[in-house]
Amino acid sequence: MIKKTVESYYLCAGPGVWGLEIGISKKLACHVFSIMNDKLIIWPKKLSSDNCNPKNINIIKSSVQNRNIVIMDRIKCKTPIVNICGHVNRSGENYLIGMTPYDKHPQFPDMTYMYKTHPQKPTKIVHTVGQKRFEEAILNSKIIWSEAVGLVAPVFHYVGYNIKGIGVNSVDLAKQFLL
Repeated sequence: MIKKTVESYYLCAGPGVWGLEIGISKKLACHVFSIMNDKLIIWPKKLSSDNCNPKNINIIKSSVQNRNIVIMDRIKCKTPIVNICGHVNRSGENYLIGMTPYDKHPQFPDMTYMYKTHPQKPTKIVHTVGQKRFEEAILNSKIIWSEAVGLVAPVFHYVGYNIKGIGVNSVDLAKQFLL
């Protein structure tokens, strides 16, 4: 069991990418866990369907005993922080393919209301392109590019998490958000 904390955060990219120096407190289900300022920080050892699948995310859910998670992803856009209300997966991958049905969950899950958003805060839809294409993505005034939220959020939603999606365009803002 993981220590109970106020909030749980899932970093689509490891803490080094965010400029964070976080010690490792536990490894479980191909993920790494640490606690920082009473926040549970979780990240995959490697972003892939082998690590971010229903079985592993369900193990995390059982160990954390918190059904709410903030998924934090890197974005490319002029807006520094984006509240994510939806995504378009343009990565060419889907971490649920071949992994469903799992446990008592359906083979074809309803993904309609995946992200929980605050009614008074502006929200945006992001376009997920994957790690490699994210590095090559060029700033676009009409599209918000994201690295991975469209890959991992469906898996968290599938196993029963309440998801808040946050996109951040700079390392400094990510540090402020988590520290």
